[in-house]
Amino acid sequence: MTGPRSASPHVEVLLGAYVLGALAPGEEARVAGHLAHCGTCRITYLDMADAQALLATLSEDDLLDLLGGPGGPGGSGSRPGGGTTP
Repeated sequence: MTGPRSASPHVEVLLGAYVLGALAPGEEARVAGHLAHCGTCRITYLDMADAQALLATLSEDDLLDLLGGPGGPGGSGSRPGGGTTP
């Protein structure tokens, strides 16, 4: 990267919000227009959209399992100091 991120004509910093539908209408139009002609940003957008769609299919229990159980990584709700999570 050779300059500040805001100097980039690309829209990477807006793609997460775009995938979630959280942009203002003007920003959304800007991103959509950019994606129509920029293959690099379009690939990044499609990857994010695929990940968001996959996450939407998971239940809370699925997500906890991915993180290692009720206590997150390490599972079983154990704390490093030997206690348990409430």
